[in-house]
Order: sequence, then structure tokens, then C-alpha cells
Amino acid sequence: MKKMQVSFVALLILGFLISYSGIASAKTWAGREERNLGLAVHASFPYAEFGDEHKTGWGVSGIFDYPLIPLIDLTADVGYTHYSKANDGGGVDVWNLVFGARFALGVFFMGGETGYFTYVEEWSYVPSMGLRFGAFEGGIRYKSVHGASWTTLRFGYYF
Repeated sequence: MKKMQVSFVALLILGFLISYSGIASAKTWAGREERNLGLAVHASFPYAEFGDEHKTGWGVSGIFDYPLIPLIDLTADVGYTHYSKANDGGGVDVWNLVFGARFALGVFFMGGETGYFTYVEEWSYVPSMGLRFGAFEGGIRYKSVHGASWTTLRFGYYF
């Protein structure tokens, strides 16, 4: 039942983001063109207890970024990551729904988001930082709560 609820919320937010993006007009903040929706690929490197049981995870995310004011952007991320098991060759799938804000200073950003992660079934704070050049973004994100911890390198493109 929880997976169905998370899936419903994820679809609801994704629908809102798609419809909002169609309505939003192009603006510029800090000399950059506004692009709201994008796709990202990422590699997640588990550590602590989660790292003892799992290998590097690979995934994809739908990403959203909206400049609220010149220095603050609203962000959201709906993503999927597959982690291989360290011992028996099986694997686990983790879906996430993350939202928050970031401080954007030119091409550099620092973010603070919170989100829900399936499989580990927990909410977590997700700090991040990175660089965004026009439509391209590269960054690092951290998720560390209750032994299910990983660092993610993400590369995205905004449409």
C-alpha cells in the first residue's frame, strides 16, 4: 500500500511539474535562461551499513528547477536507482521523490532538499552542490540517514 501511495504522489507532482512548465514563461535570473524540466543520470556510491551490502548504484531522474528569486531556486527530483548486491548478485531498486530549494550564485549552487526513498522506506535531508552552465548541470548529493547512506554524482540536461 505504501508503494502505491508513493507512486500516486510522484505521479501527481510530475503531472504538476509538466503542466506548470507548459504555462511558465521564459525569464532570466543572473544572466541565465530559465529551463524548468530536465533529465539526469547518476551514479550513487553507498557507504556505512548500506555499502556493506550493496555496490555502486546507477539511475535516472526527472529534475525540476525554477528560479523563485534571483538567488533562490525551487527544486524537485523524481528518480530511480538500481543497486547490485555485494554478495549474491541480486539487486535492489530505490525510487525517490525529493523537493527543496537551492542557493544559486551564478553557475554555482548549494541546495537543501528533503525526500522519501523507497526500499529503505525513510525520509531524508539531501544536501547538494554543483555547477550549472545553461542547460547542463553537474553536482554531488548526499543521503545519510539510519545506515542507508550514499553519495551521488549527477549530470543533467534541462530542456
